[in-house]
Amino acid sequence: MRQIPERTRDLRLDAAKGILIILVVLGHLLEATAGWNARSTRLPLTAIYMFHMPAFVFLAGVTAKPTQLPKRIGTFLVMLALFQSLYFIEVHLIGLNKTFSLLIPFWILWFLLAMCWWQLIMPLIRKFPRTSIAVSLLTAIFSGTFESIGYDLTLSRTLVFLPFFVIGATYGQVILRMAYQLPRVAKLVGVIVAGVAWTYLYAQNIRPGWLYGSFSFERLKVEDGAGILIRIGLMIIAMLVVLTFLSLTPKSSTVLVALGRRSLAIFALHGFIVLAVTPLMPIVLQKSGNVIAVGICLLLTVFTVASFSLPVFDRTIRRISQATISLISKPFVSRNAS
Repeated sequence: MRQIPERTRDLRLDAAKGILIILVVLGHLLEATAGWNARSTRLPLTAIYMFHMPAFVFLAGVTAKPTQLPKRIGTFLVMLALFQSLYFIEVHLIGLNKTFSLLIPFWILWFLLAMCWWQLIMPLIRKFPRTSIAVSLLTAIFSGTFESIGYDLTLSRTLVFLPFFVIGATYGQVILRMAYQLPRVAKLVGVIVAGVAWTYLYAQNIRPGWLYGSFSFERLKVEDGAGILIRIGLMIIAMLVVLTFLSLTPKSSTVLVALGRRSLAIFALHGFIVLAVTPLMPIVLQKSGNVIAVGICLLLTVFTVASFSLPVFDRTIRRISQATISLISKPFVSRNAS
């Protein structure tokens, strides 16, 4: 498939990614401060997690291509191996109590492995779009009934967020145009619905495991029937909020567009800052109080995003990935040539 020329690139899509990567960093810093236990952090965390990963996955589907799959998947696998090693080193240097496993990507790195799984089925998605959507929805809804589907190989999150990727890959461009063209009244209704959903989930003190998409219904301590209904409800909320979010994305913002284009580097690297401040943030909360602690999280978010959005980081990661892929594939290329 021919690459889209730069002049026709959808800048609002990049801007949306820019906003979302800011929310990713802020969410992780808030979790490092007081997590879901304090009201001051649970309130913004609920707003962030009820839609930001579905939105990111949807946009990943929009930009996904069924061509050059070995290269695309190879890039994510190289990044996964590289950062799994780097985070292992940092965790031991800092002395954090974190575990590592060959079957479970460390913390934020689940997204890299999930992208590999989603990319693998891109040919099927393009060949059978409507069937893919139906199957992905059923899979996401009923995957929680299997206790064996969890953190291992990122299977649970891959399946729970799968519909957002499939919908993005099939009808993403149509949905984006529809979102951009929504009348003001529809956008206002969307904001109200999002606010009501946020308030309801916060009031219900929803367990974060539901929003992470990592656990079976048994681990979330609900019967399968109730779990299916809750997951359907959360998926509907996420879809409505994502549509509203996209409709409100600014048409042009140089800063947000730049962040969106380098969001992968920011995503992969911001964990080093979060882990470094993790031992300190609870102390900050205890000494300064909730409001100041949240303010410090905001300042750290700005610093982290601004730092890792520098072109050198994105360029370096891509060069290392491509060089590693070339090195690994060289023997196979030479063998085929001979």
